[in-house]
Amino acid sequence: MQVDQIKEWFTFAVAVVATVAGTIFWVQSTSDDKIERLKEDIVEVKMDVKKIQQDNREIIRIMGRLEGLIEK
Repeated sequence: MQVDQIKEWFTFAVAVVATVAGTIFWVQSTSDDKIERLKEDIVEVKMDVKKIQQDNREIIRIMGRLEGLIEK
């Protein structure tokens, strides 16, 4: 009788460990997709900021030329 109880407890413990491990792996794998999307969004934002900086330099350059023309 005791051997059967030990087997049942061992089976229960293995099932609990497998469930916890499966849950951890599932949570990690679902988070990976979100992290990848965030990385892609960050890359896009960085590209947009660089473009805005370039546009601002061009605008400032043109404004300087216009100011030079007005002063003459």
